[in-house]
Amino acid sequence: MAGQVQTAARVLAAGRVLIGAMLFAAPDRVAAPWVGDDARTAGARVVVRSLGARDAALGLGTLAAAGDAAQLRRWLIASSASDAADFVATLAGPRSPARTAVLALAAGAALSGIAMAASV
Repeated sequence: MAGQVQTAARVLAAGRVLIGAMLFAAPDRVAAPWVGDDARTAGARVVVRSLGARDAALGLGTLAAAGDAAQLRRWLIASSASDAADFVATLAGPRSPARTAVLALAAGAALSGIAMAASV
C-alpha cells in the first residue's frame, strides 16, 4: 500500500511541476481561461508566474521527499493547503466552464493529497 501511495504522490507531484512550469512560461495563455482577459495584464502575469513557481516548487519538493514517509506527508499537506487556497480563491470569482474545471482540479488535488498524507 505504501508503494502505491508513493507512486500516486509522485504522479500528482509531477503534474504539479508541469502545471507550474506552464503557468510560469506562458501565464497569459494558460491563465486566461481561469481569470479571464485580465490574465493578459502585466500585473496578472506576475501573480500567475508566482503561482506557477509555487506549484513547481511544491511538486519538486514532494518528488524529492517521496522516499521519506514523514517528509512526504509534510509536502503533501503543504500542497493540499495550497490547492485548498486555490479552490477558495477561484470560488470567490465569477463562474465559467474553465473556472469550474479549476475548482474541480483544485478540490480533487487537495482531497487526494490529504488522503495520501493520511496513508503514508
